[in-house]
Amino acid sequence: MSLIKECCDTPPVQVNYTPIGKTFKLKDDLDCYVVGDINAKAAIIYIYDIFSLHPNAYQGCDILAKSGFRVIMPDLLRNDQTVEQCLGDSAKFMDFLKRKGTYEVIKDDLDATKNHIKNVEGFENVALIGFCWGAKIVMNLSAHDSFYKAGALVHPSLLEISDFENAQCPMVLLPSMNERDFTEDFAVISAKPFGSLCYHQRFDDMIHGWCAARGEWADAHIASRANEAFSIVVSNFRKILKL
Repeated sequence: MSLIKECCDTPPVQVNYTPIGKTFKLKDDLDCYVVGDINAKAAIIYIYDIFSLHPNAYQGCDILAKSGFRVIMPDLLRNDQTVEQCLGDSAKFMDFLKRKGTYEVIKDDLDATKNHIKNVEGFENVALIGFCWGAKIVMNLSAHDSFYKAGALVHPSLLEISDFENAQCPMVLLPSMNERDFTEDFAVISAKPFGSLCYHQRFDDMIHGWCAARGEWADAHIASRANEAFSIVVSNFRKILKL
């Protein structure tokens, strides 16, 4: 299991964006961004990439919220920007993730997020979306908890075929040109009882991170492809969640 080179070497883009939602403290040290109709029929837990609270992450949440979902984004990495100091050094990068971003390390935060969206806000129809490292966390959650009804894996890193073997809900898989071939992995999850609800589309003209912190959304073509990816997630979530 390893990160792809582009994940370790490429810095985030610089961009300004004003979020339309609000931030609140879920725990003393855990901020969450929430946006969308509290009376929506379904909710999405949004797991950003390793650059944390990048403006594109807020905008991604807002895009999904405008599509009719309640969206919550927990700041699982505590917006730790020291990760940029690891760029170009895969060993330092992996050490950062082992200290800050393994499922075991952030499990309590994930449990708190689930408790809020389920028991405080009252959602039972809940999907997951993860970008890069966040896609691995989506798979970890699906393997450990059948509560989640759907997942989206956008330009994913760290995934192994065992993640697809252990997933307990349909997945929308959207790799870029930089990720490995997921044909075999997708065949594994497609063989499950919910396999017909899974979806796989490769964006061979996009780089790793185009839907997150490395997305140059000022470029009309990249923005269009990012919007296409979000639209695919929305349409598949609506089908899976029966909205």
